[in-house]
Amino acid sequence: MINLKTENNRDIFIYDNVFDSHQVQKMYYFILNSSYNLKVNDDDFLEYKTKFSNTFGCSYPRSDAERFKIIEYLPTDIKKKFNISLDTCGRCLVNTITPLDTHYPHDDAGSGLMWKEHGHGLEVKWSFLYYANLKWDLEWGADTLFLTDDRTRISQIAQCIPNRIVIFDPKIPHLIRPATMAATHYRWSINMVFTD
Repeated sequence: MINLKTENNRDIFIYDNVFDSHQVQKMYYFILNSSYNLKVNDDDFLEYKTKFSNTFGCSYPRSDAERFKIIEYLPTDIKKKFNISLDTCGRCLVNTITPLDTHYPHDDAGSGLMWKEHGHGLEVKWSFLYYANLKWDLEWGADTLFLTDDRTRISQIAQCIPNRIVIFDPKIPHLIRPATMAATHYRWSINMVFTD
C-alpha cells in the first residue's frame, strides 16, 4: 500500500494486485458486456458542457453493482479500513477513456449520480477507483491527476496500472488524462463513492 498526501494533507491510498486473476477476468468481462450510454459524467458543471465533454460509460444500478462482485472480492482489511459495503456504496460507474476525450477538474464530494436510496445530503467519505484493463502500457496514458485545491496544478498522480485500486478523499479535485493515440483499446475504470 502506498499512502500519498496532497499539499493540504488529504489522503490517497493506492493498492496493487488487489484481486485474484480469475476475479479480474470476471469483472473485465462484466464491464465488456455492460450497456453504455453517452454522457456518463462525474459532475454536472454547466461550464464543462461542451461538444468536447461528452464521454460514454455505464452507471450501474445497485443490483448490477452487487452482481459485479467487486465489493465481495475486495480483501477484508480494505473493506474494514474504509467501511466499504454495498450498504455504504452511493454509486458505481464505469469510466470509458479514449484518446479524444476531454476531462475537466472535479471532485466526488457532491452527490451527483448517487443512487436514489442514498438521496441527497449524505456526505461522501471515500472515492474509489479500480483500473480494470487486463493490460495497460505506460505510454498509453490515462492516468488520474490529483490537483491542488485551486485546480490549477498537479499535486499527485496515480498511474493507470491494471488491478490497482485508488481510494481517496472525495474532496480532492482530480481529473483523468485521456488515453494516448498509442492505446490499442479503451481504458476502463470503476468509480464508486462510499458514505459513512
